Amino acid sequence: MLGEDPTDDLLKEIASKHGVALDRADPILMVQTMHRRLLAESQHAHHALLEEYRKTLEALLDRWSTETTAKAERIVTASLTATTETMKAEMATHTMDVARAIRNEVTGVLETTETRMRRATTVGYLNLLAAVVTFSAAVVIYWIIRV
Repeated sequence: MLGEDPTDDLLKEIASKHGVALDRADPILMVQTMHRRLLAESQHAHHALLEEYRKTLEALLDRWSTETTAKAERIVTASLTATTETMKAEMATHTMDVARAIRNEVTGVLETTETRMRRATTVGYLNLLAAVVTFSAAVVIYWIIRV
């Protein structure tokens, strides 16, 4: 249904739905162009944020892997040199430490994710506000030209 040129498709759709014939020189098309530009910029910004978030998660996973390996090696070394009762006590202590550290790390990542989601939502609302302001300006300009 959509052809090569989105402007032609838009003009046809406006004409068929609203019974208004517009041409390419109509100022209202400026709103459509600005809206397309804002959406493209927003998409680029969201992609950059997601890429940054992916890199952060990968770094955290690498760090967790290293820390978990180091802690496991310490636990094994301590268990070989200690008595059975000492080994059980050490394993319980380290298990609680690892669980607490993982819980703290996950909580930190979740808080960071929530902050970024709020930031992305704010950007989206600002883009929507910009689109509404742009549309309103185009309507005012169109009205002024018509009067």
